[in-house]
Amino acid sequence: MSNTGFIRFPFPGAVLVVLAMATNCAPSYAATLYAVGGNFGPSGGQTGLYTVDPLTGVMTWVGSPHTAGSFDNSIYNGGLAYDPYTDRMYALGCDSSVTSALFLVNRNDASMVRIGYLGTSNPYAFCSGGLAFDVTTHRLFAVGDPGVGQATALFELDTNTGAATVLGGNGPPGTYLGGLGSDPQTGVLYANGFRNFDQNSGLFMLDKGNGAGTFVGYHGLTLGRKMNYSGPAIDPATGAMYSFGSFSASQNNIYSVDKSSGAATSVAPESPNGVGVDGALAYAGLGFVDAGSPTVSSRPLLARPNPTSANVSFAFDLEREGRVSLALFDLAGRMIANLGDARYAAGPHVMPWDGIDARGQRVARGLYFAALRVDGALIGRTTVLVAR
Repeated sequence: MSNTGFIRFPFPGAVLVVLAMATNCAPSYAATLYAVGGNFGPSGGQTGLYTVDPLTGVMTWVGSPHTAGSFDNSIYNGGLAYDPYTDRMYALGCDSSVTSALFLVNRNDASMVRIGYLGTSNPYAFCSGGLAFDVTTHRLFAVGDPGVGQATALFELDTNTGAATVLGGNGPPGTYLGGLGSDPQTGVLYANGFRNFDQNSGLFMLDKGNGAGTFVGYHGLTLGRKMNYSGPAIDPATGAMYSFGSFSASQNNIYSVDKSSGAATSVAPESPNGVGVDGALAYAGLGFVDAGSPTVSSRPLLARPNPTSANVSFAFDLEREGRVSLALFDLAGRMIANLGDARYAAGPHVMPWDGIDARGQRVARGLYFAALRVDGALIGRTTVLVAR
C-alpha cells in the first residue's frame, strides 16, 4: 500500500510528490523555524536570533548581532523573512538612530548587516513592522506605520537597498497590523493585528496589489499583548500557521493559528518562555520551494520503476530545445549524482540512473529527490525510493 503527499524539497524551486511506502520511508523535510527578539524586552538585554520547536515552543538561542546594552541593529520586535531562491534571511528593525532599516541576517551566528534604510517619512514606521517574502512572486513585503491616517500600510521593499514603496493602506483608521507572513504553498499574504482600535488581535489577509486587509477572525486570546505584533510563519510542508502570543513585553508562548478562522491554540501548556519575541517568526533553510508550475515541459518528470532495487529511468518531454541537467539529492539536501548537463532537442527523452553516486558507490536504501532543469530553470521534480 502507498499514499502520496507533498514534501518540500531542500533547494529553491522544487515541489515534490512523494511516494510513501509501508517500509518506514516516511516523507520528511528539513525547514527550521526561526525567531528574532529580545530576552529582556526593548529596554535592556540582548536582541538576537533563536530557533523554535513549533511542537513544544522551546526556543534555542543562536546568537546576537551585538553586545548587551548596545542597540545598534535592534530587531527585538521587527519582522523576519526568508528568500529560498538566494538563501537570504531578512529582518526589520531599528538602528541606534531609531530609524527603520532592512537587515541581512546570518542564521548560523545571528550576525547582521544593514542593507539600508527604508526611506519613509516616518522614521519609526517599521521598528515594529512585519516582513514576508512571497515565493510565488519573488517579492519582499512589509507592513508598517506611515504616520498618517492612524492605520498601517503595506509596502514592497527593495532587497538591494531597503527602499520601501507604499502599495496602500491596510484599512480604515484603527487598523494596526504589526506582523506579516506569506504562505509558501498558496502565496496568500497574512497579517496579525487589530482593527477599530479594539486591541483584540486577529488574523487578516492582505491584497498584494493595494494593501487592503480582509479580516479573517479574532485569535480569541485574552493574554497580555496578544498577537498584535507577532508575524505568522507558515510551515512550507504542512501549511500549518504558527505565531507568538505575548504575555508581556518579555514573555510569550507559541500558538497554532487556524488560517480559515484566525483562532489561536497553544501548542504547549500556556507557560511563558521568558523570551520577549513580539513579531518575528519565519521558516528558513531546507524545505522551501517555488510555488509556480513548470512551463517548458508538457508532462511531469517520471521515474520507473519506482520503487527500484537497481536501475531507474527518468522520462521527460521538452517543449523546446534547451540545456538539460538532472541531479539527485538525498534527504539532507546533498547532491549525490548529476546525470547529465547537455543540450537536448524538443520532444520525449529518457535518462537512466544505475543507483551509483558521484563517488562511484551504490547509494544506500532510502528516498532520493530528482530535479530536472532546462537552461537553469526547474521544470520537473520527482522522488525515487531505493528499496533493496
